[in-house]
Amino acid sequence: MSSNATTNMAAADAAAHTMDDRIRQTLDERPLIVASNRGPVTFTAEGNDRFSSRQGSGGLVTAIGAVLQEHQAIWIAAAMTKGDRERVKKAEREGHALITPEDSDSNFKLRFVVPETDAYNKYYNEISNPLLWFLQHYLWDTPRAPDITHETWDAWRNGYVKVNEMFADEILVACEDSQPGQEPIIMLQDYQLYLCGQMIRQKRPHATIQHFVHIPWPDPDYWRLLPMEMRCSICEGLLGCDIVGFQTPNHVRSFMYTCEAYVPDCTIDYATRCIQWNDRVIQVRAYPISIDTDEVRKTAYSQEARAYERYLPTHWNEFTILRADRAEPSKNIIRGFLAFDRFLEVHPEFRDRVNFIAVTQPSRMDVEEYRNYLDDVSAIVGRINARYANVETGWQPIQLIMGEKYARVLAAMKWYDLLMVNSLMDGMALVAKEGALVNERSGVLLLSEGAGAVEQLGEYALVVAPADVEGTANAIYEALSMPIAERQRRALALKRAIEREDVTVWFRDQLSDIVRLERPDSEKCEEV
Repeated sequence: MSSNATTNMAAADAAAHTMDDRIRQTLDERPLIVASNRGPVTFTAEGNDRFSSRQGSGGLVTAIGAVLQEHQAIWIAAAMTKGDRERVKKAEREGHALITPEDSDSNFKLRFVVPETDAYNKYYNEISNPLLWFLQHYLWDTPRAPDITHETWDAWRNGYVKVNEMFADEILVACEDSQPGQEPIIMLQDYQLYLCGQMIRQKRPHATIQHFVHIPWPDPDYWRLLPMEMRCSICEGLLGCDIVGFQTPNHVRSFMYTCEAYVPDCTIDYATRCIQWNDRVIQVRAYPISIDTDEVRKTAYSQEARAYERYLPTHWNEFTILRADRAEPSKNIIRGFLAFDRFLEVHPEFRDRVNFIAVTQPSRMDVEEYRNYLDDVSAIVGRINARYANVETGWQPIQLIMGEKYARVLAAMKWYDLLMVNSLMDGMALVAKEGALVNERSGVLLLSEGAGAVEQLGEYALVVAPADVEGTANAIYEALSMPIAERQRRALALKRAIEREDVTVWFRDQLSDIVRLERPDSEKCEEV
């Protein structure tokens, strides 16, 4: 390594340590408030006014916990279960503003928002899902849907707006509990809370607010499916924040284009990724989310995962293709099977030698489009198996496993030759990172351009257009016939990329930008 490279690395390490010190100092001086629809802990009533609590294992909870360490955040979430609501009542009886999870060394104290059932249903099941989720994943069959009816407007005004107001009010109360001179850092999460930032800003003008959007952001023309009032409220809600974060630079640009199209009197600077609006500067940044590499490996080699490994080999073949998805339209499962069908048609020499294992978790079965999609997935699997199955050998090409158990999925990921992640549109597609991290066969990653992970991992994967069935079939052949040395090169590069930027890096990068907000405005937005 050259002396210049060594010097540059040393300077980068020193800068990182300095920023870590600034983050720790900031967290010492200022409370951290995180708000999301789903909280980090679920409560269960055990009787006699006693509760048990279970902390979630999602990336957000893990990342924040890893960075906080000796600090403690306030997490504001909707009461999702009967146990959550009963735990709120207990806290109210005892006069406690904050709930500390029982039998837990949690890094979080909780405040719950408790909407009426009807308001929550409108906010979550009619606006957040499916309206916003479908729109942001380009899933609407636009000649037929969506229809913005009077019921939709009622769900917007008396559900989505109302519950966002409840979140904003709860966050403001939490801010008032902070000590003088300790302005909290507020970190909002995802598409359920788009309006909160501006609601908080109007009542607390000097608040520090960041909002991270975990799902894709479509281009301005697609937002025209929503009435102007809705799309403007969403954009202006986000512009109430100091920083708006997305998974990829493409989503950053799409958000800026959308604001330029629909927010009056805003000024866009694409070079610095900043928006000026209402005499404020809003930074728009990309923070690609990742996984907790240590925790994923721990689970992959746990006793539970090893128990699954005892019977999983019955699913393997000379070549094994794997996918692990929720059964929802954005995952593009059907086109993946159609591509496999075409591969078997063109390359009959692989018949009897390759198994396609699809671990599928039914999702949002209360939404008709999701139920129909699951039916279509089952139908295409039946058709392909009927076409190619070998009665004499007992071989059938696709094995569909319903019901996702995380340890089982990670156990299976260790043995694939090809992992298919061909999402139509995805925020990140973390399954690509999980699989590449734990795989032991130098398996190849097939990744669609619609997956956010393609920004980081595309150089070492086989990249396809999500609707290109023929191209995906060709990529399957390329992967299964790839020389082992090339497979090993790609697999090692994937592992290194994932280990280098794990979920704690994702969260630290956000905190670093929040810390930099203390600089003068002229220094906040630098050309990138």
